[in-house]
Amino acid sequence: MWVGRTAMLTLFILAGITGVVVYIIFHDVAPVPGVMSSLYRKNLTPQDIASANPPAAGSGSTGASTGPVGASVTILTGASTQGNPAYAPDTVTVKKGDAVGVINKDSVPHTITNGKDPSDPTSGKLFDTSIISPAASAQFATTKLAAGNYPFHCSIHPYMTGTLKVQ
Repeated sequence: MWVGRTAMLTLFILAGITGVVVYIIFHDVAPVPGVMSSLYRKNLTPQDIASANPPAAGSGSTGASTGPVGASVTILTGASTQGNPAYAPDTVTVKKGDAVGVINKDSVPHTITNGKDPSDPTSGKLFDTSIISPAASAQFATTKLAAGNYPFHCSIHPYMTGTLKVQ
């Protein structure tokens, strides 16, 4: 009986020592909520993000290839939080051939990409702004779109949705 108690006491002591050693070794590398510092983290500039995400060919997301801006969409502050309003207006009406201007007033990057969600087989094939950095803007053309309703979403935050009506 004494041997069993000694073995159990020895196991508890060894477990305590192991816990202290593991804490000492790993407490500096454990993630801290809200802290983004790391040896491996690279703080990206808007230029880094833009160069890593060039506009899709033929998307007409920026530049002179778009027609006159016929409608504007604002990505609202806080849009990245699920349940908050995302786009103003969330239903955009534009004449065929006009461009749609997009302004990102949120603090994180967003997109306007055609399709109900990323699983839509046509997602990003009709129009896509590519990544729009905070406080930046973009455009996309409607010249290749037939009259009708086109659902769109943010490819980064798929719960952000809206509708484009082309007349």
